[in-house]
Parts: sequence; C-alpha cells; structure tokens
Amino acid sequence: MKNLPNILSLLRLFLLAPIAALCAWLTGSREDFLILFCAALLTDWLDGFLARRFNAKSELGRKLDSWGDYATAAAGMTGVTLLWPLEVKREWPWFVAALIAYFIIVVYGLFRWRKVPGYHTWFAKAMAWIFPLTLIPLLFGGAAQPFHIAVILQILCGIEEMTIALILPGYSGEMPGLWHALHFKRNKPV
Repeated sequence: MKNLPNILSLLRLFLLAPIAALCAWLTGSREDFLILFCAALLTDWLDGFLARRFNAKSELGRKLDSWGDYATAAAGMTGVTLLWPLEVKREWPWFVAALIAYFIIVVYGLFRWRKVPGYHTWFAKAMAWIFPLTLIPLLFGGAAQPFHIAVILQILCGIEEMTIALILPGYSGEMPGLWHALHFKRNKPV
C-alpha cells in the first residue's frame, strides 16, 4: 500500500495524461479524451488521499505528484485546444493568462534551483478541482464567467507560489501557503 500513491502518480504522468493528449490529437474523440482526463484528475486526488491515509508521504512522491500535475495540465490544454478550437480562439487571452500563471513557478524554479518546486499549497490543491470544473460550462455552450473567475484565482495562486519562492532562502518542499512560508523563514536558523 505504501507504493500505491507513487504508482498512481506514475500512471498519471506516463500513461493517462499522454494518452489523453494523443487521443485528442489522433481520434478527435471528445468523450474518450474526457474519460482519460477525468481518470488522470481522479488519480491526482487518490494518490494524495492514499499517501496521507497510509502515511506514505515522501520527497519522491511529492515530486512525482507535481510532475503528474504538470503533465495532466499540459494534456488538458492540448485536448481542449484540439477538440474545442472555437472556444479556445474566443477565450484565448484567458487561456494564455491561466497557462502563464500555472507554469511560471516551473520556469522560475528551473532557472533558480534547476528543479521544479512542488509546494502543493492549499490554494493550488483547490484550483486543481475548481479550474477543470469551470471548463464544463465554457466548453459545452454555457457561460464563460466561471472560467474567467477561475483564471483570476489561478493568477492569484501563481502569485502566491512566486511569492513563496521569492521569500524562501532556497529550494523548499511542501509549503501549504504563504503564511507558512513567512513563518518558516522567520523561524529558520541562520
């Protein structure tokens, strides 16, 4: 049971996310893409739940989860772009803003530390569920406002993660939020 969270992260990273993107590209099937993408999202929730439940948290697991998250986000954007091109064209500034807000910490971490931070803030965990849910009305002919609100929240989430990266003296692992980073910095011996 201790390895199951990592196995789920690997499944998301190397199987579900890539196959979802390939499915969108090769078959053009919205239904198949959505099934695979939702399965990837489910494994994201399940790996964290199982890691906490069975006390199987590890640095490797945190990194695998982060990489799985980024692969799922990339697959999601690939599928949405290929299968709903009119919606993406209409909302492109919002999609670009969301992508920048989501991936800016990856770019910054690679430049600063040569590795990707995986803070797993509470805000980022909430956005992992909020963001995909707001795509449902947007992609199926409904209102764009929930998606716009989610993009604004994603920008705020990105700002929180960048602020954490800027105030911490070096690379850090899990950080639940900005308050925790400030507390960590104040109490860390010099």
